[in-house]
Amino acid sequence: MTGVAVPTNRLPFAGTPAEKALKPLVKEQMVLQEKRTQLELNFLKQLSAILSKDQAATLAAVLNQPNVKTGPSVSGAPMGGPSRLDTLGALVTAAAEAAGKAKRVYVLKFFGDVTASQVAQLRQEVTAVLQTADVEGRGDEVVLVLNTGGGTVTGYGLAAAQLLRLKEAGLHLTICVEQVAASGGYLMACVANKIVAAPFAVLGSIGVITEVPNVYERLKKEGVQFSTVTAGKFKRTLTPTKKLDEADVAKTKEDIEGVLTLFKRFVAENRPQVDIDKIATGETWLGPDALELNMVDRLATVDDVLLDHVGAGAEVYGVTYKEKPKSPLAALAGAGASAPSVQSLALAALAQSIGGTGAGAGVSSPLSELQSILLQGRGGQSAQGGMLQMPDEALLAQRPAEAEPMVAWGDEADVSADSSSDSWFL
Repeated sequence: MTGVAVPTNRLPFAGTPAEKALKPLVKEQMVLQEKRTQLELNFLKQLSAILSKDQAATLAAVLNQPNVKTGPSVSGAPMGGPSRLDTLGALVTAAAEAAGKAKRVYVLKFFGDVTASQVAQLRQEVTAVLQTADVEGRGDEVVLVLNTGGGTVTGYGLAAAQLLRLKEAGLHLTICVEQVAASGGYLMACVANKIVAAPFAVLGSIGVITEVPNVYERLKKEGVQFSTVTAGKFKRTLTPTKKLDEADVAKTKEDIEGVLTLFKRFVAENRPQVDIDKIATGETWLGPDALELNMVDRLATVDDVLLDHVGAGAEVYGVTYKEKPKSPLAALAGAGASAPSVQSLALAALAQSIGGTGAGAGVSSPLSELQSILLQGRGGQSAQGGMLQMPDEALLAQRPAEAEPMVAWGDEADVSADSSSDSWFL
């Protein structure tokens, strides 16, 4: 009869004089192993409390992998499972991998002005997020902090289009309104999957307005007459220097009604839970009233929203686009001295240094002329009679934009900025 070997707890050296001496050590080892097991269980319990579900699943998968190291134990029973060092190494590796899989929340800011000039920066930030976000693997999201009373139709329409890029990529977009999202601001906000507003934030102002001062009668009294030649029946309707005409007023009214129709349609498509005819009256509402009208989904601050993400194990990143500083030569070329003069001197000085040629006696070298201009630019007059200095930020801010906005959203728009063109406001 063939027997089956049954493991026993007897020591391999049972019956020898060493058995009596080793029994206390074996007992102590068992006690220590039990304590270590309890400590490991406590560690894993505390670890699971701070990990997200995905991170916990990753660690569990690693710990359940077969990594058997067999061999006789002190008691003679077979020993299996991962060793202590293997388990610790697996924990460290899995924790690093799990950290890379944590959800990322990208935080953007848009504090708009009348022309929505911040849209250029928003475009770059959205592009950066799209290049780094992982929707399927990590479930990344975007939070936009919004504060604006609206402005040009073209500017805020483009800003809303930039936010639509995020949604089309599958990124969940939360927009937090801290103080105001009116007109063009609400046009942007309605793109979000979720709108969160502070309790006293102002939202709404869905409507259109245009104002053009008219000085025709005054100019007529002074004997001043403007002649405007146009091609097209309605190429120029209301202007400051043209006599008011009912047909022009009616056409302008028709045009702004068309803009309002597009505005209402955009809001209704992106936020179908609102009663668009009820809220598209040009009125504004504070947070609680806006919540009742389904214009927002929650009343809270952006701090609460971000803390919720952090508490859920997400990594929160602030995204800000900054242009690289120009080289000193490029900055100087755009400043007081004429650009061809500075650039040509710099190139000539470089060519002279490469060729090893020097200026003769009494003849100034390109390098010396360039140095002279630079020194004069620090406090003296240049050879052309102008100042060579870095452009002042205030002066840069006064430079006209590349394209002049013709239509504007919002009550904050300054109608006196350009009264010679048609200006529409929401």
